[in-house]
Amino acid sequence: MKKEFGFILFDNINEFEKYLNNEKVTRKISRLQVHHMSLPNYHTWNTTDKKIYKNNRELGRTKALDDFGKNKWNYKDCNNHYIAQHFNIFPNGKITTGRSLNSKPIGITGWNDYAICVEIYGDFDKDIMTSSQRESVIALYALLCKKFNLKPSTNTIRAHCWFTSGGTYLGDYYKNKSAKTCPGTNFMNFGNSRLAFINNFYPLIEKYLANHNTNKDTAKNIKLVKNISKEKLNIRSSPNWNGKIIATLNPGDSLTYISGPLSAKGSTTKMYKCKNNSYITASSRYTKIITKK
Repeated sequence: MKKEFGFILFDNINEFEKYLNNEKVTRKISRLQVHHMSLPNYHTWNTTDKKIYKNNRELGRTKALDDFGKNKWNYKDCNNHYIAQHFNIFPNGKITTGRSLNSKPIGITGWNDYAICVEIYGDFDKDIMTSSQRESVIALYALLCKKFNLKPSTNTIRAHCWFTSGGTYLGDYYKNKSAKTCPGTNFMNFGNSRLAFINNFYPLIEKYLANHNTNKDTAKNIKLVKNISKEKLNIRSSPNWNGKIIATLNPGDSLTYISGPLSAKGSTTKMYKCKNNSYITASSRYTKIITKK
């Protein structure tokens, strides 16, 4: 955990959970907004942000977003911050705080009362979300649901694109009516539609919540699949080398191991089954099983 510019950077979801549990929120919360930043995107993360902020990209970019808000709408929260959102989730899975939870966000016209605004770094009309960011997105929304006693549904968690620019609720993404594509037509590789959220996003959040207490009890000695190569590895939705790519695993990052190696369709190279029904190469050239103690 690191603090700078009045914001907090969480290195992992456990730090975030501890912070959230200790937060005293006096404002009623019944809504969670889903946004992508669009710009900055993954190219910005790997070029401009890396060059300007170096090893402090998360807090440096958060401060820049706060400065932008001051110039754009000049509507500060109770901590004298102007940033629109309450939390930011970065490509490496790290999270920063933004606006005070006790202040209304500047997120979706007509749906800011009682809401928490979350901005996910990237342009998910084009970018493929990393596995680290994907896991943090699911965990953050799950922990917010737990904190505020919300059941994941279209009533409690909504995408920005389900609204018009004037704040009318459409209930789904419509290309010619929606304010934006936000959080992206390829959000988490299943998209931004109502059906995509019902069939994919909400179940992932519910699964995290269901497993949360069990996972906390068995957190020690958990097995991980680590990317030991110098390149990104594709994560697929099935043990099939021609199957759908749902995310990528950066060098040095890990996935929670479930089973394997398993035979995979389309190649003699086997695959590991990982958390959330994801699959990755079991080749010793690229991956290694490690134990988290």
